[in-house]
Amino acid sequence: MTKSLQKAFDILEFVVLKNGQVVTPSEAANALRINLATCTRIMGELVERGYLMKISRKAGYVPGPMIASLNTRQNVFERITSAAREPIAELSKKLGCQINLSVMNGDHRIMLTFHLNAPITRPWETFFFTSHWSSATGRLLIASRNDSDAKRLLLQEGVSPFPRDDIEQMRRTGFVRFPSDNLIILGRAIHLSDYPPMAFGFGVPEQREEIAFRASAETAEIIRRALQTSSRTAEQPF
Repeated sequence: MTKSLQKAFDILEFVVLKNGQVVTPSEAANALRINLATCTRIMGELVERGYLMKISRKAGYVPGPMIASLNTRQNVFERITSAAREPIAELSKKLGCQINLSVMNGDHRIMLTFHLNAPITRPWETFFFTSHWSSATGRLLIASRNDSDAKRLLLQEGVSPFPRDDIEQMRRTGFVRFPSDNLIILGRAIHLSDYPPMAFGFGVPEQREEIAFRASAETAEIIRRALQTSSRTAEQPF
């Protein structure tokens, strides 16, 4: 990938992940460590193609209409996003935490949909992740791979020896739980024949763990049923 293309993707992802907040060129340039003039030029080019919209010279930019337009095209990832968006948002509101649902693309984890509970949560800085074992979705998606792939991905992160017991338990249950800082990290995997493996994850205080366990199981089942219905009407299964 060329450096210019990489910068364009970084800028676009940064603006979209601001969840509707207006982003100035200087803000994006500072966050992404891109030259301000280069950042301003690329944002202007993204405006021309409809991927960004300029609010005003001072205010900055928000996602443009092409972002919404691309999301209307029928494909397996759009079906996952459509099925998961509202259940994920409802679970996020119920538990008071930020939640994301992700899939793997090669060795990388891609966040398809998410819900934040501002102002107490900090938005993610990217849709694209190369480190997996520190997150619930990453662990579950690694467990969805064969042993050879799982070992290779974990070695890249310095996870050794291979945590076979943990991997096998996630494969059996489709669930993960582990402590991190002051939170209990929970996640659930969803496996369906017409779709790539997917998982959603979040963190809650320990006193909320029981309700989160039950509520997340219900959310996973809602998404699973919606996807089963969608796959029966889709023209191109995964």
